[in-house]
Amino acid sequence: MGLGNSEVAVALLLFLSCSCSVYGDAGDTITTSQPIKDPEAIESAGKMFQLGFFSPVNSTYRYVGIWYSNISASTPVLWVANRNKPINDSSGMMTISEDGNLVVLNGQGEVLWSSNVSNGFNQSTAQLTDDGNLVLKAGPNGNLVWQSFRQPTDTCLSKMTLTANARTGNKTLLMSWRSSSDPSVGNYSAGVNPLGIPELFIWYCHDPNPGSMTGT
Repeated sequence: MGLGNSEVAVALLLFLSCSCSVYGDAGDTITTSQPIKDPEAIESAGKMFQLGFFSPVNSTYRYVGIWYSNISASTPVLWVANRNKPINDSSGMMTISEDGNLVVLNGQGEVLWSSNVSNGFNQSTAQLTDDGNLVLKAGPNGNLVWQSFRQPTDTCLSKMTLTANARTGNKTLLMSWRSSSDPSVGNYSAGVNPLGIPELFIWYCHDPNPGSMTGT
């Protein structure tokens, strides 16, 4: 027996409600009371970028990453949180911890990745911007305490700045993936060499010989 018009309408409404719960309800923000759980995601206000759970090609491990919203399923992942500590099932969650840090947890509640700031507050919020930046704001005034642009993976976006401090030696570096199916830190890094005239360099990470640096 076929469905009547009213039954079809109800079924369609239920389907749309379930579909929207994956991406639509969370908006662009993560809070203590509004985490994202695999396979949920958040989307920047202008629908430019999404942040959520993914598995690389030929892998079943789960990671939290940022990618373009309006490109095909083969869109590159631009940033990965738990790149060195994958989740081996679909129990993962990204949330704000009690100390105000943004964290990725597995099903056992173990912290696999953290923003690792010391000046967070329990009312911290994380927001995905239309620049592709994930920002953590803390306290009643929403002070910026951490951002993914300062801890990039292997991709430099248009509003991102690679910095280097000649005095301290601190640099913002891009770090290659191990392979297309493994986003853990690979053999190459890229960043600004602050010695002399600042230049963009590529380093072979595991070769201590300074001659391994390649300028571009």
